[in-house]
Amino acid sequence: MSSINTNFAAIKARSNLEKVQRELDTSIARLSSGKRITRAKDDAAGLAIAGRMESQIRGLNMNLRSAKDGQALVDTQEGAMTEISSILQRMRELAVQATSGSVANADKDYMQVENKALLQEIVAIGVNTKFNDTQILAGAAFSFYTDIDVAGTAITTVTAAMTLAKLNMTTALVSIGGARTQAGIAEVLTIVDKAIARVDDKRANLGALSNRFDHIIDNLTNVVANTEAARSRVIDADFAVETTQLTRNTILQQAATSMIAQANSSKNAILALLQN
Repeated sequence: MSSINTNFAAIKARSNLEKVQRELDTSIARLSSGKRITRAKDDAAGLAIAGRMESQIRGLNMNLRSAKDGQALVDTQEGAMTEISSILQRMRELAVQATSGSVANADKDYMQVENKALLQEIVAIGVNTKFNDTQILAGAAFSFYTDIDVAGTAITTVTAAMTLAKLNMTTALVSIGGARTQAGIAEVLTIVDKAIARVDDKRANLGALSNRFDHIIDNLTNVVANTEAARSRVIDADFAVETTQLTRNTILQQAATSMIAQANSSKNAILALLQN
């Protein structure tokens, strides 16, 4: 039927043009942002999933950082104890030397001067060893978490108090001065040996914890990487697909525009009927 009031072909062509234009706008938005989901309507479920994964990734990254901080703290503690252990070994060496029959009482007094200075340095290390301006050899325990929130597995460091009281040492108890008898120096050796054993026990625990942190860090890094990859598949644009879609939609847009013009011009044939 020849009609000029309704141009069905033009309406259909215009509808196709609007549809193609929306798809073209979507392709341009995706290619310019690098995201497959630029608005919630692109993939409502995918957006919700990606949002949840984002929370997991950020939580895991923060606890990954906390684990590295925890390992640094533990290594700082263990490093300070290494020095305390060296001091105790030197004190033991001095005590053994003081038992020699060739050492005069005056010589023992000289040894005691060094012995006392070493004891003071143990106190200084215990007081001055800090991490993030917090004393870490005062007997406090520190907790770290290895999941996306504080509901995960807690890693708590061993208490590592390096005070003379915890080492059962005083200046008088470990004195090797000239007035000290052989039996007294033997008691000093026993006290120092126990202190060395205590420090070694703490160091062993801290070393084991540092090794555990290595595995925690490796595992969290792996989980973050795989979660990032999964989130990328949900939210990121596939440029190979989107460039193909862009090319297709560009051609269809041009074709639809041309067809609208063609449909509009087709009605000119009706004028021939009026002229006749």
